[in-house]
Amino acid sequence: MNIFSYNIILTFFYPIILLIGMMRLSFRKENYLSFQQKFFANHDYSKFQKVNIIIHFASIGELNSIKFLLDKLNNEGILLTCSTLSSYNLSKKKYPHINIIFLPIDFQWNVKRFISNINVEKILWIDSEIWPNWLNYSKKAKIKNILVNGRLSKKSYTNWIKIKSFSTYLGKKYELIFAKSVEDKDRLYKVFQSEIYYFGNLKFYLDVSIPKGKKNNLCFASIHKAEFEKIIQIISKLDLNLFESIIIIPRHIQFSNDLKMMLGENLKNKIEIHKKYGETQTIFDNSKIVFMGGSLIHRGGQNPLEALARGCYIISGEYNDNFKDQYLDLVKLNLASIVNNDTSMISSKINDLVDLNFDNSNLIVNYFKDNKKNLNKMIEMIQQC
Repeated sequence: MNIFSYNIILTFFYPIILLIGMMRLSFRKENYLSFQQKFFANHDYSKFQKVNIIIHFASIGELNSIKFLLDKLNNEGILLTCSTLSSYNLSKKKYPHINIIFLPIDFQWNVKRFISNINVEKILWIDSEIWPNWLNYSKKAKIKNILVNGRLSKKSYTNWIKIKSFSTYLGKKYELIFAKSVEDKDRLYKVFQSEIYYFGNLKFYLDVSIPKGKKNNLCFASIHKAEFEKIIQIISKLDLNLFESIIIIPRHIQFSNDLKMMLGENLKNKIEIHKKYGETQTIFDNSKIVFMGGSLIHRGGQNPLEALARGCYIISGEYNDNFKDQYLDLVKLNLASIVNNDTSMISSKINDLVDLNFDNSNLIVNYFKDNKKNLNKMIEMIQQC
């Protein structure tokens, strides 16, 4: 694999990708704006003439990671780009003073058109965003690519390592690469054969505020559609008399009605299904225990830090590789439990914990403090680059 063969393959599949995009448009997973910007790089480029830095985040998870960068960098010279409707809508609410657009898909004609109409110095790619044409043509245009909070899942690592010469080629297109964990630092080095830095994880840059006197409220957060049935099984085996309330936050809110239809009559009045993106802080403030989704199926788990920052005790299923380091830390600090994916065992663990009064404020505050103390070094290197 090389950049030439990559583009041949991408061009061959263009009609199929375009058809998928049109189907997504009909199913309202895209709108006219996102379709035009992603598939044809149609933008009002006159708005971007004073932009110095582009920060790209794919979805809501990555959006929550960029607050540190926005706080430390010059907001007036920043353009935010995203990939999903949900992240676009939420980012418009959070950062109304910043231009936000959809990043054009990695077709070479898209990338060339976009780059020829802007004059930026740096592109900050958040998390696992590795796009060959973007890296190649931005490098040719003397735009500096920087990977921030970089990570590779086991699956992605296995795929990239199979095309090592191509991945090494792409690694040379980055000016700086910052990993989000020690394990990711090792994986990224093996894939890119470039110097990798690790100064901490951006996801720790959160406001830590722990309400006192929490009631017995239980939350199931970021639950994938494939987990709905198991979550209902877990709830059905709980002693419901122990709980003031139970709330489920689906990972994708468009499936909220599907979840509601799966609930038996005995559960419908007891369980609330949350249907708004990004408005979870109040729920975590009120919850004593949070079960994190994506951990009952092979999705690598979901980020536990937002719930932890509000003083919640975390429970996870066994599949949490995307946040393995964090979960191992939290288990050692007695701030979380990992339970194998037996629904009866998970229910039993929740029943045992719900009446406990967790005195965890100092542990949580210190945990966040220790894990973000070196992030300023990363900002220094970005600014000097």
